[in-house]
Amino acid sequence: MLRQRRLGIPLAALTAVGMLASDLYLPALPSMQAQLRASMTAGQGTMAIFMLSLALSQFAWGWLADRHGDLRAIMAGTVLLAAGSVLCGLAPDMASLLIGRLIQGLGAGAATVAVPALIRRRFSEADSVGAMALVATVESTVPAIGPVLGAAIVLHLDWRVSFYLIAAVAVGLLPLVSRIVGRTAPSSGIAKPLAGAQPAWMTWGFVRHALSYAAMFGALLMYVASAPHLVTAWIGTGVGGFAVLQLCGVGAFMVAAACGAKLAARYGVERAMLTGAGLHMLAAAMMMAQASAGLRSLALLIAAWAVFCAGLGLRGPSLMSRALSLAVSNPGKAAGVVMTAAFGMTALATMAVAPFLTDGLLPVAFGVAILVTLSILLVPEAFRLHHQQHAAKQM
Repeated sequence: MLRQRRLGIPLAALTAVGMLASDLYLPALPSMQAQLRASMTAGQGTMAIFMLSLALSQFAWGWLADRHGDLRAIMAGTVLLAAGSVLCGLAPDMASLLIGRLIQGLGAGAATVAVPALIRRRFSEADSVGAMALVATVESTVPAIGPVLGAAIVLHLDWRVSFYLIAAVAVGLLPLVSRIVGRTAPSSGIAKPLAGAQPAWMTWGFVRHALSYAAMFGALLMYVASAPHLVTAWIGTGVGGFAVLQLCGVGAFMVAAACGAKLAARYGVERAMLTGAGLHMLAAAMMMAQASAGLRSLALLIAAWAVFCAGLGLRGPSLMSRALSLAVSNPGKAAGVVMTAAFGMTALATMAVAPFLTDGLLPVAFGVAILVTLSILLVPEAFRLHHQQHAAKQM
């Protein structure tokens, strides 16, 4: 356990910096758009282009890590992340900012690919679970926590500071990661040719669970990207309201995640997934009702968001665990596929909603409803298994 933490904590911190880059700046989005004289759609595009480049970079970093070693891939990605962050901080216009976000996303992708592969190479299959769980927790929670820190920054400092902070932390972690990771030898010096057939672990069951997780993750970050506009423009409160929204969401997630682990251990993964699915449908219904009634209430918005995040805490870990269990021979590659799909879904959902944000909560609520419904319908066996278990107990 000590060895897992000694390696897992700095690697999780490195992953956290990349994920923090995704949305730390979001509370400053309205003021940033005004200063750079950009449209709302262009502002939302800063999130979409980051996620799209992050998704596409997964394949390139996996190739580089296999051939040149995990350390070189991680170091190169971290330098790219820092360079992109500095470019964002210096950006004189929206075009420059979008280029910086593209570079940021490419750099952040290195850790999300190389870190799971490194853990699998350093530990046995059983021992790697703890370290991977730590990294997976970071990837799930940091996007929710980031805007809270970002709100504190924008309340007292210029929005550019958030990008400089990412660059400074990324560079500061390089010596620590270099010392701990060491020069891990590449798994193979020559690329294996792509086979015509898909990998044995790439089953339809795994694909469905991966897409289900991606739809849920996309709903999460699409909402987070849209929330600054909803809070400041639609409801009319300050950035502090956005911070409160995120704090309540993070709190609900953490409580539900702790309860979800106990629920899954006692009643099975299906019960946790079903309970989370129910909360997600309830949250979508609450958002749709508020939007349809035109109730511009921060309290109602917070209530629906807290319910959604509680559903994420119950359902997210169980869904990821089930997806990876279906690819037991290649958990590292499977995790990369899941996160690639999740980042891609976030980019698509964010840009799909962006042109309609002037209409307020309704397009966001509609997007959340579509994504959570899709996520639930992709894994109907959870309902069947739960029903069978319930029927067996009745006999």
